[in-house]
Amino acid sequence: MRYLIGAVALAYCGLALPAAAQQEIGSYNTWISPQDARNSDGKALTSVCAMVQQDRANYHRFDRPDRYDGHDLFFGSVEARAVISSNCRVREGLSDYILRSVARGEAAYIHVTIFGQGNRVTGVDIREGAG
Repeated sequence: MRYLIGAVALAYCGLALPAAAQQEIGSYNTWISPQDARNSDGKALTSVCAMVQQDRANYHRFDRPDRYDGHDLFFGSVEARAVISSNCRVREGLSDYILRSVARGEAAYIHVTIFGQGNRVTGVDIREGAG
């Protein structure tokens, strides 16, 4: 019986670890504009996650923020920005709206929630921004 209780407790602890890895560590609002729709080599980007990654490169690396781009404390490095396109979730229906807006030469306002542990980013969640 003791072994069964120990096994259940160990399994429960193992289930808790991924949740800790997805703790909200920050958020910001930003514009996704036509300048965010091309990577640094000029290649057209086709996903919202890639555009958000380029938005942060424009903000931090190239000092080319859009007028309403918000500040974040997490995406100053290439490594941190790489997490955006590899572990990103866009709320349902939002991708089409953003892609259409950018194709028309307009910007879309979004809210980005950052998940991780300490200052290490593990993922982002993108939803429509207010305003």
